[in-house]
Parts: sequence; C-alpha cells; structure tokens
Amino acid sequence: MTAISRSRGRRAVRTTLAAGAVSLGLAALTACDKPSPNAHFTLGTATSTMETATDCYGHGEALGVDEARACLEDTADVRVFTTEGGETLRVGVDPKIAETGWLLFVNGNPHAIDPSYTTYRSFPADQLYAASDAATLPGQSEEAFADVVQITVAQVSEDYDTEALMAAFGAAQTGDFGPFDEALFGQFEGVWNLQLEQKEH
Repeated sequence: MTAISRSRGRRAVRTTLAAGAVSLGLAALTACDKPSPNAHFTLGTATSTMETATDCYGHGEALGVDEARACLEDTADVRVFTTEGGETLRVGVDPKIAETGWLLFVNGNPHAIDPSYTTYRSFPADQLYAASDAATLPGQSEEAFADVVQITVAQVSEDYDTEALMAAFGAAQTGDFGPFDEALFGQFEGVWNLQLEQKEH
C-alpha cells in the first residue's frame, strides 16, 4: 500500500513539473512573439494593416535613438501606394498607440511636432508630397530617401515633450545633435512605414 502511494506521489510530482515546464515555455514564447499594435493606411481602394518590424516596437519601452532612426529610414519590404492628384491618405492606429500619442513623419521630417491622440486622421496626399521637399532634420542624410515619399507613424512615449524638443532643436543648429536626438527619436516606442509614389501619366 505504501509503495503504491509513493508511486502515485512521484507520478503526480512528475506531471506537475512537466505541466510547469510547458507553461513556462509557452510564456517565454508568448513574450518573444508578442505582436505589436497595428497601423492602418487607406488611399482610395488600397488599404494596408500592418504591425511593426520585430525590432521597431518596444512594448512599452523606448526603442533608443539609433534603433528608432534605423526604423524610420527603413525602406525594406515597405508597402507602396500609388497616388493621383486630389487623393487623401487615411491613417488609423490602434487605441494603444493613440494612448501615448503618435507623430506623422514625411521623408523623415515630422509633419507636426504635437502628437495626435486620436485613432484616425486624414492627410491630403498633395500636401504630403509638398512636405517631402522640406529641409532634412539635423544630422539626417539627404540621401536617406529616393524618389518616393516615405510616410511614418511613430508612437511616442508619455515622456515626449514638445518644449524640450524645440529647445534641443536650437542646440542642434550649432552642431550638438545629442539632446535633439534624445528629445525626438529617443521617445519613439514604435514605428510603422508606408511609401507613396505618384502615378505616371
């Protein structure tokens, strides 16, 4: 009787340990493969819903200046929308992105420095093309983008501060890019890219 009880006890312990190991394995897998929120882009009949690239979402943490800039300038496997005059680009974001705020960038330049906290905005495509001719940001390569307009949604952290950004922009004009990079790119938590190109006639 004692032998049987001990045997059952050992079996129960082994089963519990095995179940625990499986649970830990699933938890680790879930942490590694946790998806990012989506950004949604619509232009005419074209639409695209996308997550970020693996390295371009911080899951509540800032990406860091170098990673954020690399994500902003990434042109690999980016969806391309072809536009005609008078069309409107509609941008939607998941509520998790809107919660901390997001910025729209055009060829690496912020369309505005005040974050949007809404889940939906629309932008005339003609205005985005006009904005693409703006001067590059301090320290940005003029060759970062070629014959297309790269549109970027960048989720910012709760610590993003427009006043600090403007103060740092002044310092960047004298060649001190560090504070500016930290005030802008250092506050990125996620990056979603799209490209626009004008239809040839």
